[in-house]
Amino acid sequence: MTASQIAKSLHGIRAGKGFMCRCPTRLHNHADRNRSLSVRESKDGWVMLKCFAGCTRDEILAAMGLQIRDLSLNEFKRNPEWEQRKTDREQLEILERRHGLFIMLQAVEPGKRNYWAAAERNTAVEIADLRRKLYPVEAYYRRRQERVERIIAEYGIDELWNCLPERIFQ
Repeated sequence: MTASQIAKSLHGIRAGKGFMCRCPTRLHNHADRNRSLSVRESKDGWVMLKCFAGCTRDEILAAMGLQIRDLSLNEFKRNPEWEQRKTDREQLEILERRHGLFIMLQAVEPGKRNYWAAAERNTAVEIADLRRKLYPVEAYYRRRQERVERIIAEYGIDELWNCLPERIFQ
């Protein structure tokens, strides 16, 4: 959909490079006497929506019965990498909930504590793998922190402190 098509459906008027329209959300249902919704086309082929009364883009689209892909002036192509990240984030959320459930089940079912502890450990490994995949920079810093802690535990802080060159303290 183009900006002019959206503006026409919302009884908008031309304003500069775009249009000013009455916002269709429930918040403004009867009270939007002033046009508070700006609709314009960006250089990269998207229709931009901005409600100056504070409505979000998703609220505006829901009120109009549109989806985000309807704002693209070009043919909408799915990005498989983005789709995979979205699926991985959803899977991570499910695993984190399952991990918490397994921790609770260890306390609730004392007869099966070993079983639920093993299930919790396996889920924790899956979570760690998925987090490394989704957030590689965070994983790098976590590994670096683990190495530092291991070195401190092995040599002791006093011995490491004595290894520092004197020029650092000047």
